[in-house]
Amino acid sequence: MWRRTCGARRRDGGTPERSDPLRTTNGIVIAAILAALAAPGPAARAVETSFWRLNDAGDFLGGEEVVGVSIESDGYLTLGPAMDSLATRLEGVSYIWCLARDSKGRVWFGTGDNGGIYRWSKGDGAKLVWRTGAGEITSIAVDGRDNVYAGSAPGGTIFRVTANGDTSRYYETGEESIWSLLAGKDGALYAGTGSKGKIFKITGAKAGTVLAETKDVNVLALAWAKDGALLAGTGSKGLLLRIDAKGESRVLYDADSEELRAIAVFPDGAIAVGTSRGQAGRPAAAAGGEAPRGGTRPRPGGGAEASAFAIEVTPSGGAKSGVFLVQTDGSARLLYAPPADYVYGIQPADSQTVWVATGEPGAIFRVGRNKKFALLAAPEEPQLLALLKSGSETYVATGNPAVLYSLSAAPAREGTYLSDPHDLRSVASWGRIRAEARGGEITVASRSGLGETPDEGWSEWSSEAPLRGDAPISSPPARFLQFRLTLKRGGGEPPIVSSVEVAYRQRNLAPEIGNIELFGPDVPFLEGGPEYRPPQISQSYPNGLKVEYSYPRSGPRAVSDASAAWARGIRTITWEALDPNGDDLLFNVSIKAEDEREWRALASDRKDRILSWDAESFPNDSYRIRVEASDRPDNPPDATLSTERISTVFRIDNVPPRIESLKADPISGVRGGRGGVAVSGTAIDADTRISVVEYSVDGGDWTRIFPTDGLFDQKTEAFRFEIRDLVSGEHRITVRASDQDRNVAVAKVLSIVR
Repeated sequence: MWRRTCGARRRDGGTPERSDPLRTTNGIVIAAILAALAAPGPAARAVETSFWRLNDAGDFLGGEEVVGVSIESDGYLTLGPAMDSLATRLEGVSYIWCLARDSKGRVWFGTGDNGGIYRWSKGDGAKLVWRTGAGEITSIAVDGRDNVYAGSAPGGTIFRVTANGDTSRYYETGEESIWSLLAGKDGALYAGTGSKGKIFKITGAKAGTVLAETKDVNVLALAWAKDGALLAGTGSKGLLLRIDAKGESRVLYDADSEELRAIAVFPDGAIAVGTSRGQAGRPAAAAGGEAPRGGTRPRPGGGAEASAFAIEVTPSGGAKSGVFLVQTDGSARLLYAPPADYVYGIQPADSQTVWVATGEPGAIFRVGRNKKFALLAAPEEPQLLALLKSGSETYVATGNPAVLYSLSAAPAREGTYLSDPHDLRSVASWGRIRAEARGGEITVASRSGLGETPDEGWSEWSSEAPLRGDAPISSPPARFLQFRLTLKRGGGEPPIVSSVEVAYRQRNLAPEIGNIELFGPDVPFLEGGPEYRPPQISQSYPNGLKVEYSYPRSGPRAVSDASAAWARGIRTITWEALDPNGDDLLFNVSIKAEDEREWRALASDRKDRILSWDAESFPNDSYRIRVEASDRPDNPPDATLSTERISTVFRIDNVPPRIESLKADPISGVRGGRGGVAVSGTAIDADTRISVVEYSVDGGDWTRIFPTDGLFDQKTEAFRFEIRDLVSGEHRITVRASDQDRNVAVAKVLSIVR
């Protein structure tokens, strides 16, 4: 995760608030990039030499800090542009919304929440030119005579500062907000507004008309096409519109996003646009026409549903923003989906690339028409609200807090790359760090610790060591390791690092055993397996006809305790186990009675986490199971570790219950020449409770009954039941009782009905 990501220094004449180079913190950018591009590798094997590798852009983007370093999509680090802070700690300013530059090289910017128009120059730094009284200055433009125009929100007023410094309220649009301003070669000023999506053409003080109505909520961006037509980006439908001199418009691109707020035109007429699926928190008028100061900021994208029409695929993998190239023939394609919620600004760098400013998190990317990209900088501020390139100069404005930065055209003289605090999952010792590197001067330092966040519990940074090929890591053994690469310009080729490999060996940790569960005969037995199908039968007749019969498939059927007597001794045990190092495990399982001292083996060197055995040869008693786990398969004998866990007590009962005092007494009141009997008795088990009592008359079907107290919850259960509708003669009444472990006792009583 990026936490400190750029280098800068104060040039506004004030006391520097940061050291040189500035080290800023941003905990979002690299986390988003890591989630989008990097995936964790497999767990290392214990006592084997393992490697932590950074081989491509996704790996490098998983780091924590870059200072003056660029991460290229081709998979290497090199020196990036130097980044300096020009203005910061402006009183009452939380946001710098917009940027423009005049012919004298001075940078003008509009701010919030103080509604100020500022001017920055190399000699004087940043100065407040006019506090307009508006809440926010959200757009700014400079015409060919160096007159400065600034649009406000809320209120929809355009303010002017002339070249000689005179100020005035230049034009009232009557709209809630002015999101974009653009000076024309014809001397007119064009304004994109909200929340009715109108574009104004202003020809003088208090002189202007509506040029076009976009049928969208807000006009967020304006630019000139190569043929002189006006281009507009909108929210909430996310449209790129072309407007001719008569105000007639047509859709060039439907972004299938809520916002299209950045436009850049290449020399050949192709257009790069920045889109956002979410809605950014720029100020706009509230429902009553006033923006709440200090409250939630309204959103320029509006609330309408985005159009489903799409020329090209939208950002994939859940990305919220995208940079698209719209060709002169109307086709469009995705160049890059930055790991950020918003694209705020796009500026052409040359005929093949653009620079892109993003928000949530704030970062600057270089994106090419060949779909290559580079992360150039990522200051600590979460929103890079405006981007301006003029000649060799580049300026970036941020919000919350408000800072004005400049980026040099030339690479920084020195930069650093700080890896993430890499988790080795257990304490490890380090070998050497190896890098594919060339050019300039490259050094490495490292530190280690037992906690994820580097703090006072971590070791100090090791001494810088030259990194040409490989270098030793002198940090003490720990669970987390972090390294720092320092890149410096040399006399020839710039420094480039295309891969990094750290050798380490984990300290072996013992396996862990979780829950142990025992399953006995109290779980019902079923006939057949899960895919049980009753057997088919057939008949062949003398005439050659053969007929097959089968029952419909109905699944496994429960069987009686007596039918499953051969299986009642089966016990099954399962257990959970894992190895922190990812080693394969072997298990030994043993058993002993509560009054015994020695464990007796049930299974050895078992790979499965389940075991079934026949307990019928075990005497009735209380027992425990012990499971031992060893990482022997993946470790030498002197490094092998094991652990054990003992189950809770369970009971083995192999002795059937008995049925006592069984008798049958005649009963009266039976009509129709039939007779009846009342049968009673007691089922008794020495070790476990009685669970089933049932009877059969003359070898017929079994009928289940309840004990006299209605519950099977004791080792002794009395029962009584009546049998009516018996014909005259002798009848055999059989009673069967089962205990909790499905041991069965059977008894009979004879009764004569007269």
